Amino acid sequence: MPIDGTLVPREGQFERLLGNIGRQFIRRYADADLLDQIEAQVDLPLPLGRAAVVEMDAQPFRFAVLVSTLHHVDQLDHRAKVALARESFVDAVRVAASAGLTRLATPVLQGGWRLTPTDAFAQMLAAAATCSGPEVHVYAIEPFVHDQLVTLARGVGFLH
Repeated sequence: MPIDGTLVPREGQFERLLGNIGRQFIRRYADADLLDQIEAQVDLPLPLGRAAVVEMDAQPFRFAVLVSTLHHVDQLDHRAKVALARESFVDAVRVAASAGLTRLATPVLQGGWRLTPTDAFAQMLAAAATCSGPEVHVYAIEPFVHDQLVTLARGVGFLH
């Protein structure tokens, strides 16, 4: 789940960390108390490109992996944004593996639309070739974007 880990929120302002996916998660799974879990378990600030695992008290998920990709403080050039997509993915896989997770679901780590989906996904694919860890499922809900990502993954041998 992408967050702005560089922000250190005050008491009661932890929702400001979350991007669209996190806010949607809270609406859909209000009983999971995601914000309370983040506040109790994550030391902020979480530097850009780093990830943290949060153990959830309620279903439907046992764990959430937070990835600091939503940067609002510094302007990054394209090369730095691409590097951030790769580093974020690698660290998310690393912390998930360290927590013993066997499956990881993730959006394309574009940094909140700071990169195109294909640019970010290409970095995730390149990193996946060098990472070991949980089985990773990347989700894109827009059909056109999904088709582009499938084509890209097939082109580099990830899908047959």
